Amino acid sequence: MAVVTSVDEDSIVCGRIKPGDDVVAFSGRKFVDILDYIYADGCEKGVVTVVRDGKEIDVPYRNRGCIRTLGLSFDSSVEIVPRNCANNCVFCFVRQLPKNLRDTLYVKDDDYRLSFISGSYITCTNLQEEDIERILYYKLSPLYISVHATDKEVQKRLFGIKKDFDQLALLRRFHEAGIKFHTQIVLVKGINDGDVLKKSLQETFDVGAETIAVVPVGLTEHRSGLPEVQPVDKETAESCIDICEDFYRSHPGFCYCSDEMYQIAGRETPPAEYYGNFDQIENGVGLIAKFFQDFNEEISYGPKSVRRTVGLFTGVSGESTMQKAKAILEKKYKGLHINIYAVKNRFFGETVTVTGLVTATDIIDQYGKMQTKDKYYLIPSVMLKEFGNQFLDNMTVEELSEKLNKKIVVIPAGGDGFVRGVLYGGK
Repeated sequence: MAVVTSVDEDSIVCGRIKPGDDVVAFSGRKFVDILDYIYADGCEKGVVTVVRDGKEIDVPYRNRGCIRTLGLSFDSSVEIVPRNCANNCVFCFVRQLPKNLRDTLYVKDDDYRLSFISGSYITCTNLQEEDIERILYYKLSPLYISVHATDKEVQKRLFGIKKDFDQLALLRRFHEAGIKFHTQIVLVKGINDGDVLKKSLQETFDVGAETIAVVPVGLTEHRSGLPEVQPVDKETAESCIDICEDFYRSHPGFCYCSDEMYQIAGRETPPAEYYGNFDQIENGVGLIAKFFQDFNEEISYGPKSVRRTVGLFTGVSGESTMQKAKAILEKKYKGLHINIYAVKNRFFGETVTVTGLVTATDIIDQYGKMQTKDKYYLIPSVMLKEFGNQFLDNMTVEELSEKLNKKIVVIPAGGDGFVRGVLYGGK
């Protein structure tokens, strides 16, 4: 059931489709979820099939130039409910979470629709032929696909599956149909590094992937009963970077290591131009380069003088970047002082160093009793629930502010957000 709840007055089907109608198809294709409506709404012509009083009615429409819309609103039945993951990955982060977090954090999703809409990574192991045909028909592109290894036995081991799965054949099919896709490898020491990594880069390139990101496996201290997995150490990270950069030289713009990989190796990340359009930035690839690119542009518009002291909370892996930014700003503004507070992640385990997994609990435990002259504290938005104000431990920004007895300003994660937060209080 996809019941119409309202019809816009300027809708191209106003008067012909009414609230209470049940939309069952668009141009002969069954109405499955909101993607069907979005596609139909972008077509210059089509037919909406509705059921009214037990009878099917076809409502044709024409929308030259796609200037107007169908203007339909529906009940919750059309919303996308995340499809569960069919894998049992040895490094699955969801299985490493402590108890009593937000319920949504325990959802193991592997949904091609969310990959298209929000850029989440999928493995494609749960795709049926009808799903593949839907992807091809609607040209859902780009998609974001986890490869991890192209050697089938290694991939099965990492995915935690027993069935044979020819992912490369599927990716080739996507490419030949004009579907663009970005890929990733979560690197696990001793499993998919070395020669396995070299093979994966070449074969993923050969089937038409746009880019591939190689990121180190993320391990928490909550792995009781899970398979033994070795973290990426300095030697492994250095080898991985060497392999990827060598491949990059002959395949420019294709493969990248995440910033975290460079940090583990103790190496400087490449400059901004190395990352092209930053297609893998949500995967932690090129974050530092993009940070300083935006940072330098933002400070060129800064005020003549600033006099204040502010504090900023960051994950351990972000501290060096924040310190560099602090030094630049303090050199330009003599009346400015910035305190950088790196938060060790004791909630998930100190092997977790990224800023996005910092909790309010750790901030309070490590900095709750300090007395500072900071006018306010800055926290990057990546610490919070998307479109919300909750940390991963369910504490809100307001609650943290009360605990610290200090105003907190949430800033966008990036160099421009850092500058605005420091110079203007996030305004």
